[in-house]
Amino acid sequence: MITDLVAKIGPIEVTSTCGGRHARHSQHYSGRAIDFRPLETTPRKAAAAARSLEAVGGVGTYSNGLVHADVGAREASWHGHKRGTRYAKAYQRRHYTRLARNNR
Repeated sequence: MITDLVAKIGPIEVTSTCGGRHARHSQHYSGRAIDFRPLETTPRKAAAAARSLEAVGGVGTYSNGLVHADVGAREASWHGHKRGTRYAKAYQRRHYTRLARNNR
């Protein structure tokens, strides 16, 4: 995945692989995800290029310019903050439905 991504967007700076703090059940913990900073393009264009790759399952962008890409089986996409709450589009509707049910 990384080789294909670099071929599309140019050099990247990998900022996180398996170590560090990530979301619970993150693909990072199984060695199937990276966070990176694109060096010759914008994070938005890098995320679009990553989504176009067949091997990529999840792609996310963070407000600090980092991009997440993983090879998980589930397709997910998000934009959020480096730390704090972020919702994958695939789960957003279910989360809000659950909140509405619990607040009755």
